[in-house]
Amino acid sequence: MTILDRIRLENPEIQIQSVTDLSFANYGRVIQLPYQTELNRILIDRTEIPKQNNVYVRDDSQFLLTGQREIISRNFYGEQPIEIGYCNGNSNRINAFEFHNCSELNLAGTDLILWLTHRRNLVNNQTSTAYARAFFVPHGTAIEVYPTTLHFAPNRVLASGFKCLVILTAQTNSPLKGQRQPDDLLFQHNKWLLTHPDNQQMVNKGAFVGLSGENYYINPVTEATIYE
Repeated sequence: MTILDRIRLENPEIQIQSVTDLSFANYGRVIQLPYQTELNRILIDRTEIPKQNNVYVRDDSQFLLTGQREIISRNFYGEQPIEIGYCNGNSNRINAFEFHNCSELNLAGTDLILWLTHRRNLVNNQTSTAYARAFFVPHGTAIEVYPTTLHFAPNRVLASGFKCLVILTAQTNSPLKGQRQPDDLLFQHNKWLLTHPDNQQMVNKGAFVGLSGENYYINPVTEATIYE
């Protein structure tokens, strides 16, 4: 039984698709990154999963030299400056959705699940989790998430957590220069975000509460059951 089979078995009420399915084409595509093997090795060997919650590092210089980064910049962002960081952690619910005016490139250091929906489902700064779709990303797989796709932090597949490389245009997710209004989706530089009311951490940070519906939960697979 594969890991995908296992996670589906643990979550029978959720239709978990794979990024290798044709349906993923509505949200992104599977890609091959330059230096993908090296990036994956650094992500696995030199970053940690926190015991609780998530950690996000926007730009980490250990991920490639400037010249190497420029190849990714040219191939995927038309020579716009980029940042390479990571998001590691233990998320297990949708919690929020965000989007950027650029593609986001991800490399799964572990198996993980992304909850995705389309920006066309965003009406008057509101949307529902009823439109959300869960996609399994196998470890070692790189994907491009389109700017038209709402997404957020991955959900863990394994109980031990997840590791995910994140590539975006430079300064994305950095602090805004100006003051935000309470109903402003623009949360950080090049980051529009709406949170579910259950996501108290983001509510406390002033994120706009615009995500309704069930805050779906992913039951993880324990490492012990993988080999049963």
